[in-house]
Amino acid sequence: MTVLAAVFGLFLAYANGANDNFKGVATLFGSATADYRRALLWATVTTFAGSLAAVTLAGSLVIAFTGKGLVPDALVGAPAFTLGVAAAAGITVMLATRFGLPISTTHVSCGALFGIGAVTGHAKWKTIATIVAAWVTTLPLAAGLGWAAYMILEGWV
Repeated sequence: MTVLAAVFGLFLAYANGANDNFKGVATLFGSATADYRRALLWATVTTFAGSLAAVTLAGSLVIAFTGKGLVPDALVGAPAFTLGVAAAAGITVMLATRFGLPISTTHVSCGALFGIGAVTGHAKWKTIATIVAAWVTTLPLAAGLGWAAYMILEGWV
């Protein structure tokens, strides 16, 4: 079981890197500040540094992604649950990467948690509804704030 968990964990990490690695430095490449290889190197170095910082500083964040609050604690500890989340998230991210879709590994992992909670009949729907409401509202809110900020700043520049 340990080997299988490691394989699924590494697969999810690979999928995350394949989809998310370049996002943070895409402007370096897009603005021609760095060529593709240099931008990719920056992406790899900064993603690795961020990973080390997260492991060191964000213990509560790791706990938040275990599924606590979304499903009962007994389900969170089940090996099939952990492996199912990693497999579903990794496959979804790899498919999105293949088709060039810029998705969030965090959102995909939450989706896997939702699905397993639903299929087992143990989903905490109130918590899930709160998360989905945040997803549905933040994109239009950010778009509106971006529009307003641009309009204001355009007049100042």
